[in-house]
Amino acid sequence: MSSKLHRVAVLLFVFLAGTATCFPQRLVEIAKVSLKSQEVEIAPDGKGSVVVQMNVKNGWWSYGTSTMVGPDGIGPQSTTFSVISPTFLKSKGKVKVSKIKKQYDPNFEVEVEKVIGHADFTVPLSVTKAAKPGKHKVAMEIYYMACDSSRCLNPEADTLRFTVIVPENMGAIEDDEAMGDASTDSAAAAVASVDNSTPTIMQDNVSSVGGKAAASTAAVGVSGVAQTESQMLIEKEKEKGLWGFFLFAMLQGALALLTPCVFPMIPITVSFFTKRAEKQNHRWHGIRDSFVYSLGIIFTFVGLGVVVAAIAGGTGIGEIAASPIVNIAIAAVFFMLALNLFGVYEIRVPSSILNKLNARSNQGNGITSVLLMGVVFTLTSFTCTVPFVGFVLSGVSQGEFLYPVVGMLGFSTVFAAPFFLLALFPTAMAALPKAGGWMNNVKVVMGFLEVAFALKFISNADLVLGWGILPREMFLGLWIACGLLIVLYILGLFHLPHDSKVQSVGAPRLLFSIVFAGMTFYLLSGLYGRPLGEIDAFLPPQNYQQIIEAAHGGAAAASAMTAPTTNMVGESTTAADDHKSWIMSYEEGLRIAQETGKPVFIDFTGFTCTNCRWMEANIFPHDDVRALMNGMVKVQLYTDRREEPYISNKKLQQQRFGSLELPLYVILTPKGELIASKAFTRNKQEFIDFLKKAS
Repeated sequence: MSSKLHRVAVLLFVFLAGTATCFPQRLVEIAKVSLKSQEVEIAPDGKGSVVVQMNVKNGWWSYGTSTMVGPDGIGPQSTTFSVISPTFLKSKGKVKVSKIKKQYDPNFEVEVEKVIGHADFTVPLSVTKAAKPGKHKVAMEIYYMACDSSRCLNPEADTLRFTVIVPENMGAIEDDEAMGDASTDSAAAAVASVDNSTPTIMQDNVSSVGGKAAASTAAVGVSGVAQTESQMLIEKEKEKGLWGFFLFAMLQGALALLTPCVFPMIPITVSFFTKRAEKQNHRWHGIRDSFVYSLGIIFTFVGLGVVVAAIAGGTGIGEIAASPIVNIAIAAVFFMLALNLFGVYEIRVPSSILNKLNARSNQGNGITSVLLMGVVFTLTSFTCTVPFVGFVLSGVSQGEFLYPVVGMLGFSTVFAAPFFLLALFPTAMAALPKAGGWMNNVKVVMGFLEVAFALKFISNADLVLGWGILPREMFLGLWIACGLLIVLYILGLFHLPHDSKVQSVGAPRLLFSIVFAGMTFYLLSGLYGRPLGEIDAFLPPQNYQQIIEAAHGGAAAASAMTAPTTNMVGESTTAADDHKSWIMSYEEGLRIAQETGKPVFIDFTGFTCTNCRWMEANIFPHDDVRALMNGMVKVQLYTDRREEPYISNKKLQQQRFGSLELPLYVILTPKGELIASKAFTRNKQEFIDFLKKAS
């Protein structure tokens, strides 16, 4: 098994070496778009059209406007159009495409619409009664992608500008500011409505919310995509220069250490290096391993992060970390390490492999496994670092390398620093007198902790794939079982074959048994509904059963799914139809907001998002927070399943807000205009101040 792990590491290094010098091609160099005419006249009935020409480079192709999703829930990015400004002009209706070619794509397992060579897109336009006669400058966004036989470029947005002429004798047009057709119950339709009719936010836009004027705090880039709070902060820091941005990145690395994703790696790191400390002949080996482990973390953030971002975009590495396959693989690694700590087997690696990797022995003391653990550590934490890492790496897909590399270097160096010290800790313990016996006990305890954290990664896969094998009660029960076994083991009530029998229970053993017993009883209270604070972040969500049922019931079941509001004593409460319950459909939320005049609170979340669970358990339940949230239409959109409506939820977040960070909280006016956005925070007052912007 160990040899296979080392072969994976070798393949990883070969991949990085082979791709590190490959710079991504720009989409604008492959598929060029332009307007057939710079002026468009609207007919007296308020309707017209604009023709967008697309020319695709030989050997490449783009895609039509139809949604193309294969049986596994994924497909290519279709070409979409949305009017940025003015707000009275809309692109509503079916876009006609000339010279479209339909072909079966074996990669996506679905018939796709390809644009090969040249095609014209006739985009329908309509104006509302708010339109004044005369000439108006128009900005329209096209969002599209291109592929060849071996790869696909990351989708990009391009802004086309033209003039629309509104005639004097235009009749009264029905003013329809609704975001899409209210009769459609799928999130895919919601995204389509965003593409075609959502008024895009401008910095000087002022709208009425709850009877009060609320100025939009959103910043808008050249493509018309609103920027989140995290994005605006990063862009502001980049303006200070390279050195200032490096210091800012280091600060973000320190803050990221406070996120829940990091906590599981503390016992994992200690246990891994505890096992290695037994075989080290020289103390400097421990220093070397700690240094290499830290380099592995830095290398993965910088090297792998930049390469994956160049190929799959800024959030590509986050998507890999959230993948069920990756989560299962990490769980398997942790289970194997736990069995190794229990003494079931010894990890022995063929010397021929280690010689090729410049290792120093054939007993698992080489640096490759240490580097691999650094890679595993980074993958487990990527989902918690997206607010900084994802946006910084997105610059790579735009051809920028200097700031992303400098930012990732500063971020990962600080992020890895505490784990350098943790990796040194077992070596220091091994140097203590009579370290052998109790060091073995430490290994076994750490093995139980690794089993417990492996369950977290199995739970991630369970939630994404909808297996339904690890509900919250079962998860807590298994953690409680691990805690009880640790207590019994420390007290010497059972021992493993390689252990020496405990003759007496001294003060240290008694103290540690009390600590673990207390933690176990604390977990036991969670079975009866008591909130568990930080631990809640690692548990399956309260609405686990609804999530699993939605996985098997399709888009309709997912849209009907409600998320529970957990009060301060852990009781699950769901209001009926007074808008205190959560709505799982973006379109339905906007419809209710327009009927009631209430602002919209959107929670972009994920099944594998540890930070999301922490916010739901530790911030949302407070009475003052709930009071403010209950004054809005609450919408919760999951984004990390590869099926509808989650694919469309993800597309909605990316196209409207240019971000895939989780969690992302957004407040909109009833007309869909952005008021404010907020990412993960541990500061309750900071989150309350964000919610107050809706009033």
